[in-house]
Order: sequence, then C-alpha cells, then structure tokens
Amino acid sequence: MPENGATPIKAKWIDINTILGLLNVVVAGLIACGFYRVENNIYVDQETIVLGIALCAQTQFVLWLESRRRDPFVIMIVYLMILYYSLRIFTLTLYPYSEVFTRYPYDYRDSNSALIFILIANVFLYAGLYVVRIERNELPAASEKWRATSPGSVVFLLIAAIIFAYFSGRYWTADNIPRGANFLALLLTPQIVSLMTLTYYVLYRKSLSRSFALAIAILIVIDMVVHTLIGSRSAIVGFIEAVMLVMLAIYGRIRMRRRYVWWCLGLSPLGVVLLVAAFVISTYNRVTKEVGTPFDLSRAVQAASEAASQLQSGQSLDVVLPPILSRAGFFDYDAEIIAHRGKYRSLINLGAYGKSVVDNLLTPGFDVYDQPKIAQALQFVYNDMGPPSKEEMADSYQSDQLGVYGEFYGLFGYACLPLLFIAAFVLKRLYRGARSSNPFHLALKRIIVLYVFLEFIRSFGLDWTLVDTVSLIAATYLYTLFFLSERAPVTAANTAGRPQAA
Repeated sequence: MPENGATPIKAKWIDINTILGLLNVVVAGLIACGFYRVENNIYVDQETIVLGIALCAQTQFVLWLESRRRDPFVIMIVYLMILYYSLRIFTLTLYPYSEVFTRYPYDYRDSNSALIFILIANVFLYAGLYVVRIERNELPAASEKWRATSPGSVVFLLIAAIIFAYFSGRYWTADNIPRGANFLALLLTPQIVSLMTLTYYVLYRKSLSRSFALAIAILIVIDMVVHTLIGSRSAIVGFIEAVMLVMLAIYGRIRMRRRYVWWCLGLSPLGVVLLVAAFVISTYNRVTKEVGTPFDLSRAVQAASEAASQLQSGQSLDVVLPPILSRAGFFDYDAEIIAHRGKYRSLINLGAYGKSVVDNLLTPGFDVYDQPKIAQALQFVYNDMGPPSKEEMADSYQSDQLGVYGEFYGLFGYACLPLLFIAAFVLKRLYRGARSSNPFHLALKRIIVLYVFLEFIRSFGLDWTLVDTVSLIAATYLYTLFFLSERAPVTAANTAGRPQAA
C-alpha cells in the first residue's frame, strides 16, 4: 500500500503521529489555562507555563519532521515527553504536590531551570536521531515468506513465566530473594516473554490459529493482573509500551483504524479508572508485603473495592490523585536532581557507577563494594542514611527514578549535551545496522535497541539499564529455542501474480 497520497488509507487509518500531535495540542492548551492560576503555586509560575508551552511547541515541530521521515525513536521520546513531562506541568498547576520536591528546598525557579535544560538537551537528542536515516522497513514483506512452527512451546513458556512471577512475588521480597534466584527472576520475567510472544504473533499471525491468539490474550491479561496483585504499578502501561515497541520495530510506524481510535476515546475514562485502581491496589499490596503480611487475594479484592469507592467520591479524588500524578510525572525526578546536583555528587559519579556494575552484574552471588544500584542508593543521600550499602537496604528497599536529563546533568552538567547527541546517534545506528535472514530475530534485535532507548530516556540509572539490557539479550537468545519458524514452502498460490524471471 502507498504511504502517501492514498485516499482510502487516509479514510480508514489514523497514524500515531497524528494522535500524538492532537494530544500534544490538548496538553499545551491545558498548560496555557493555568497561566493565571499559579500566583500562589510554589512549584510553577507564569514563566514555567511559557516554558511548558515551548516544550509542546518543540514536540509539535519534531512530530512534523517525523511525518516526513518516519522514525520509531522519535515516536517513543515524544510519547514520553507529552505524557510524563508536558502533562506534568499541567498537573502541577492543579495539585502543587510532589513527594520528590520535598527532599530538599525546591520552588518554581528550579522548575524553570530544569525546563530550560530539557529544551536544550532535546535539541541534541533529536539531532542525534535525525542525522541517521532509516531505510524503509522490509519486515512485513519478509515475514510473509515465513510461518510459525512452535505455538505450543510459546504458550507453555508464557504460562511458566507467569507462574514463576506469581510464586516469586508471593514468597520473595526485594530484600529476601536468594542471590542465585535473582538472575533467574530477570530471565523469567513475563515482560520479556510477553514481548517476544507479541512479536511472534504479529509477524506470523497469518500462520497462527485463532485459538493461539485467544490463549496469549488471556495469558497476558492474567499476567497484568498477577503483577498488579504482587505490587507492580506499571503492568498495564508496560503492556501498552510493549505493543508500541513491537509495532514500531516491525512496521516502522503505528497506525490504527479510525473506528478503533473512536473506541479508544470512548473507553478512555474506563482506562483512567483502571490505571488509578491498579495503582492503589498494587501500592496497598506492596506495603502489606513489605511489612510481612502474607499475600492474600481477599485483601487485594478489598483494596480494589476501596479504590472504586474513592474514585466515586469527588472529595476523595483530591486525596487519591496527587500522589498518583506525582509518581507518574517523570519531570519531578529530573528537575530535583538538576536543582540539587551538588547534593548528589557523592553518588552520581562514574566511580559509583563502576562499583554498581561490578556488584550488580559482574559478580552474581557476592559483592565486592557493597554498592546498590544508583537508583536504589539515592535514598541514602536525601534521607542522610550514611554511605550507600546493600546490607543496609533490608528495611528500606526502594528505587528512585533519575531520568536521562537529571542523570546526565548530575554527571556532567551542561557538558553532557554532546554526549546526549552521541548516545542517540549510536543507538539509532545500531538499530539501522541490525541484520538477520530470520524476520523474528531481526525484529527482536530492533526491539532490544528501542527498549534500551526507552529505558535510557526514563532512566533508573545507566547501571540499571545495563543490567536490564544484558538480561534482555540473554533471555532473548535463550528463548528463541521456543519461538521457532521456517520458510513457507513455495506454492502456486503464493507465487501467483509475481513477475517471472526473463
């Protein structure tokens, strides 16, 4: 099908670029509405509103460029920028509340400085992506010559991963999981298996039965429920992002039928309710597990009922929403580190990252430096708990986000800008250079690079990203044994209409 100038396609399909552009305009309008309502807001002033609108304008320009040169990396960063940065400026005008901003003195001047840095840093990130051109994706045409041969093994693997996640979440917490099982938990995470399963289905759906599609749909829903019950707040969002990664890696863009877009808009209030309820339930179950209360399904149902009751009460929204919006806003984490770079300099430095990589990746089963991951060690700084130590984390386990802007500014200040350009350039070159005769393997290579880029932007630390990347690569190569395929035999049916050789 032609990509440009095809009226039937335009009438039936809506590109994700268009959807993100419309969403970005709406968010810009919401930010502008707060211009005269921030007089007494400690975190946002009128200059913040102007800078927030400037961030939306920058995003809109980048989307315009992307519509003329398709780029999955730009789609991913724009998705994060709209929902977790620009939208956060608006929600801060509604609820001037942030758990992150209470660590040290913080006000609107810090927000403005952070937004200025983000605007400048984005120029270098987008430039690094723009200079590398991606040729048209050939995966859909290549996959038509292949067919799936092991759907039963895929279903078995997904079931095994879900069962492992349930029982490990029921009996292990972050501080009592055996070191030998820690790496196994990374390999058997259902998110990786689900990602590979989605890739397998999208590539080979013509050769897969409806029963297989139904089975994996049911299992993925079960996986999201299980992860919510054992304390994961991102199960639903994680699935949506997995679908985005798969579609972008295979097709280079995301399109939706117009009627599905309208369905999504109509069901969006229900989606918001589900996200809020999942956040409340997972938070409740996480707290009860950390204090030693046994996992109990009835408690989870009770928490769901309480969450629904809170959402039905207008007054309760002012209690429920501020902490949710605070957790969902990536801007807070970046801005707080940018504002207090000096406070975190003892932790956010290359030496600490090196020790973390040694202890959390290179020496499984024992530690050399007793160095937690940087995201886990931040609490030792702002809570004044002394030198970071894994042994001291037993009663205070948590992880904080850094964000690419906060982390790179904390490491290098404004000198990090060329490094952001280089990082974006290198990752996109790796994506463009991925090669394989097997379309499934090629799709997975591209997905890995896109996933690393996604984690790089919303960073929990470069050390954390490195550990997750190694685990993802190891699991991907290990599990390819379950995701088998073969070239489809050439028949008269699939050769009809092809030009004959001279």
